Amino acid sequence: MIRDISSGKLMIVSDLHGNGFDFRQVLKVYRQQKERGRADYLVFLGDLIHAYPGKQKDESLEMIEELMDLKANQPESDVICLLGNHEFVHIYHIPLQKGPLEFTSWFENRIRKNREEIIRFFMNMPFMIRTQGGVLITHAGASDRYGENEKFDLQWLKNYQHQPEFRDHIKNIGKFDPYIGADFMHTQEGDFLWDILMNGNEKQYKEEYDVMVSQILDRLSEDRKENPLRTLVAGHIGVDYGAEMVGEKQLRICSSAGCLRDLEKKFLLISADKEYADSEALLNRCFDLF
Repeated sequence: MIRDISSGKLMIVSDLHGNGFDFRQVLKVYRQQKERGRADYLVFLGDLIHAYPGKQKDESLEMIEELMDLKANQPESDVICLLGNHEFVHIYHIPLQKGPLEFTSWFENRIRKNREEIIRFFMNMPFMIRTQGGVLITHAGASDRYGENEKFDLQWLKNYQHQPEFRDHIKNIGKFDPYIGADFMHTQEGDFLWDILMNGNEKQYKEEYDVMVSQILDRLSEDRKENPLRTLVAGHIGVDYGAEMVGEKQLRICSSAGCLRDLEKKFLLISADKEYADSEALLNRCFDLF
């Protein structure tokens, strides 16, 4: 699922991870920006859920319920939520652990009475946004899975609805079952989706990552050769001071988890119909959330 936006102004935030305080600040700032004519859409880059233990109250479910009330990702809504790896694992019943931290069970316990409604909301989250001006917006950035020889091409990404030949996650949507997740990870779709949503960008691929950024921009431009994608915006990885350039073509934005302190948290404002030549041009459009 890929969403194309041809006009309007986007306020972009990333990786709130169940932080209700930051979430409410985002909504407040967005309303202010909209009243001033500086924003038409509010875009969350994924990883809305799963607070890190001991950092703050986990308001993941409350945030998701409010976004559902706002009809996020519906055609009439101005709120867009992209799929992050932390939402992805619940769709496919995959336990998620980072070192000693286990994320999945707490959220699953809280959604047990309305799991299907929540999961279908996650399933409606696009992978990416493409702007008319040539900005590609994703949760996790580039990876080594967007090369020309990859089976999962642009049309697959545009049409995917989380209902492949493997359907156990749909048949059992009302109850979390980690055995389903294990089976899904042995499918080609599971292997591909895990790689594009869980990769570590330049921290994993080192100097090869710049080439991968160019590959994803080229791959996602195959149906718009006259107006190719030029730059990439992503979250997924923490940034001490809220935003940073990753090479010449990627901007990483951090609005909550991963910043040193509240005063470093950033949001991005861009126009969908405007061209941004490089990551520095995007960095200049970052502003303090607090």
